[in-house]
Amino acid sequence: MQTEGTNTSRGFLTAVKIAFLSLAIFAFTSCATNDEKVSKAQNRLELALGLMRGGNYPAALKELLQAENDDSRNAGVQAALGAVYFEREKYELSEKHFLNALRLRPDYTQARNDLARSYIETGRYNRAEEMLKIALDDLTYVNYPLTYLNYGILEFKKNNFAKAINYLKKALEKDRENCETQVYLGRSFLEAGDLTSAVAQLERSVSFCSQAESDMGHYYSAIALYRGQFVDKALLRFEELVTLFPNGRNRDKAEKMISLIKKGSP
Repeated sequence: MQTEGTNTSRGFLTAVKIAFLSLAIFAFTSCATNDEKVSKAQNRLELALGLMRGGNYPAALKELLQAENDDSRNAGVQAALGAVYFEREKYELSEKHFLNALRLRPDYTQARNDLARSYIETGRYNRAEEMLKIALDDLTYVNYPLTYLNYGILEFKKNNFAKAINYLKKALEKDRENCETQVYLGRSFLEAGDLTSAVAQLERSVSFCSQAESDMGHYYSAIALYRGQFVDKALLRFEELVTLFPNGRNRDKAEKMISLIKKGSP
């Protein structure tokens, strides 16, 4: 019986609390202006970023749409719209706004990175790689570990697990607390057949993901433990997930696994 699907957790904004996005947008749009509408758009953008950090995406979207109406040439607003639509799985709209941001600011590497991630989620791997290659060439880009993370996810999706491990290790060298990087490295070990490294890595991811309010660490750690026939430990992790993350993305799958284990199914 298959114990997990091939779908990955979206949540790239949830996992990192959109810290990278906030910094990048603020850096590009915080210039003083005397234009009333442009100033209103900037204020709405900053409010929307706060709402996004709190997970209130509907309210953030409302502010961003008003900001776009006030200033359609604000690259930060376009990038934030792309991020909100990505989080709501509206990938076509997400890509539209990331592309808008890049048309307004061709050097907007954060938007390019996020566009690549959207392409990954929709299976357009060649386009994603084109974006990531350009992003890696930008040596001024502060958040380059995010590019390595996206490259790692891309290679994971393509079943190139050795390459995925290489990129994800590079990402962790500079950003050890990133939940997604921790989890994808463990999952890459798991799919590559290195169960010992997978269990150790995914157990390590649990605390980082808990801090990021994500259930990814618990879920994939439990999957690795289950595959390694550490059934009691796997059950404990699944039960912790259900208790700690009642609205978690992996809750339903965890409950099914709990039921399976308790029934004694192989």
